[in-house]
Amino acid sequence: MKKILFGTLLFGVIAATLWFVFLRSEEVETVRVSRGDLVRTVEEDGVVEVPGDRRMYATQLARVLDVPVEEGDSVLPGTVLVRMKNADLDVRIHETRTLLDQAIRDRQGASALVESTRLLLSDAARVAARRKRLYEAGAISLSEFEEAVLTLERLEKDLERHQSAVDSAAVLESGLKRTVLELQAKGAELVVKSPIKGIILELPPEKDRVLQPGDHVATVAPEARMEVVSDILSDAMGNVAVGQKVRVTAPVLGSQVLEGKVAKIYPQAFEKMSALGVVQRRVKVRIDLPYSPSLKPGFEVRVAIETERHPGVLLLPIESVRTTESGERFAMKIERNRIKSVPIRTGLADRRSVEILEGLHEGDEVVRDAGLDLDEGRRVRVQR
Repeated sequence: MKKILFGTLLFGVIAATLWFVFLRSEEVETVRVSRGDLVRTVEEDGVVEVPGDRRMYATQLARVLDVPVEEGDSVLPGTVLVRMKNADLDVRIHETRTLLDQAIRDRQGASALVESTRLLLSDAARVAARRKRLYEAGAISLSEFEEAVLTLERLEKDLERHQSAVDSAAVLESGLKRTVLELQAKGAELVVKSPIKGIILELPPEKDRVLQPGDHVATVAPEARMEVVSDILSDAMGNVAVGQKVRVTAPVLGSQVLEGKVAKIYPQAFEKMSALGVVQRRVKVRIDLPYSPSLKPGFEVRVAIETERHPGVLLLPIESVRTTESGERFAMKIERNRIKSVPIRTGLADRRSVEILEGLHEGDEVVRDAGLDLDEGRRVRVQR
C-alpha cells in the first residue's frame, strides 16, 4: 500500500514538473506592427503674441471721460476708443479765441482808419497842389500854403501809422490762428481712435482716471495673424529650421490642434532659470500662427516643432524594443503562441514609437513590454 501511494505521489510531481516546464503559458499583452507616419518633434511651452500691435499713449495731462468700447471688441480704423478731457487746454483755447477775436477787430479797425486816412490824404494833396498854384500866382499868402503842406505831411504820417497798426494786428491774428489750430490739434489728441482694423487688447482700467503724458491708453492688434514665442533648449536646436511645421495645442483649445510654422530663429542663446532652479541655455523662436479667437495674447500654449517626418513606415511602441548592452535590438515576436526573439534594425524614433527597418513585417504580433523576462520558446497566452 505504501509503495502504491509513493508511486502515485511521484507520478504527480513528475507530471506537475512537466506541465510547469513545457505546458504552462503566461498571459502577455501584445501589439502588432503597424504602418504609419513617424514624426520627430521638439516640444516646448510658448506664449501667444500678436505682431504689429499698435499702442497709443497719452500726450498730455488728461482725465478719462468715456470708454465706449471694451477689451476684446473688434474695431475698424477711426473707431473711438477713449475720450479724455484736459480742463487747462479748454481754458487756453477759450482765452486764445478771445484774443483772436480782439485781434481781428483791431485789424479791421486799423484797416478802416487806413481807408479813411487815404481819402483825407487824397483831398489834402489836391488842396496843397491848388494852394501851391495860388501862392505862385500871388493869390494867397505863404502861411496859407504852408498850412496845406503841413496838413498833407500829417496825414501821410497818420497813414503810415495806421498801416503799421494793420500789419501788426495781422501778424498777431495770424499767430493766434496758428495757436488755435495747434490747441485744436491737441484737443483732437484727447479722442483716441483705432489706427487699424483689429481687436482691442488693452484699455484704461476705469473712467475718471487721470493720465500723465506718456501713460499707456490703449492697444489694438490686427486680427489677421498671431505669433507664438517659445524659448527652446539650445541642445534641441540642432534640427530646428525656419519654415518647419509646428503643431500648437492648449487647454483652451480642447482637442483642436492649430498648425503654424517656424518664422524666425534668434541668432543668440541666452540664460534662463528653469522651474527647478537650473540655469539653462535657450534660443528664442518665433512661430507664425493663423488667427484664432480662442487664443488671446499672453496665453500659454504647447508647441511641437516637426524636425523630421518619415511617412508610411513600420512602427512599434518604443517599449516593445529591447536593447542589449552591445547595442543590438530585439523584439519578442509571437509565433504559434510561443516567444521568438527577433533581431531588428530600427530607424527614426520619438517618445512613443520607433521605426522598424528590418526584422519584422506589418501585422506581426510582438510582446508590448520587452522588459518581461520571457525565455525563447516560452508558451504564452495573448491578453484579450
